[in-house]
Amino acid sequence: MTSTIIRRADLDDPADLDPIVEQTVAFAAEGGRQLDWSTRHALGDQLRRRAAFVLVAVDSGDRIVGHLMAQQVLSSFGGRECCNIHDLYLREEARGRGLGRRLMDSCEEHARALGCGRLTLEVAVENDAARGLYRSLGFEIPEERGPAGATLYVDRRID
Repeated sequence: MTSTIIRRADLDDPADLDPIVEQTVAFAAEGGRQLDWSTRHALGDQLRRRAAFVLVAVDSGDRIVGHLMAQQVLSSFGGRECCNIHDLYLREEARGRGLGRRLMDSCEEHARALGCGRLTLEVAVENDAARGLYRSLGFEIPEERGPAGATLYVDRRID
């Protein structure tokens, strides 16, 4: 088994940014959405301006095989910062190796360092693998699936 490291992406480095954009396009396509050229082109600038951090999983061949995008936002009900996990994506060949869990664990560490007290995320009801991962990490994911195409919003305290 090859070793994979989890690290923060350098969004000013095309070697990091280009695979993140490509994977975001693939992630959208898996959900039935096509990202147009202008969206793809703007993504790098938007990430640099808005993302609290982007983590990448880098394999032993120095290829980025997955990423996690997160934003620091204010929880109006909690009165403090929380960390919204916007995307968690792994290339097909990187799935089932525990990298999603490692990205999530690293995200929690980064969120705590930023002073966040909660992790939030959305997950498609059809995404059984992600639902299982998030449930195993302590998120309360309902067993019922709900209507096709629906998205679940879940959160978990980290303080």
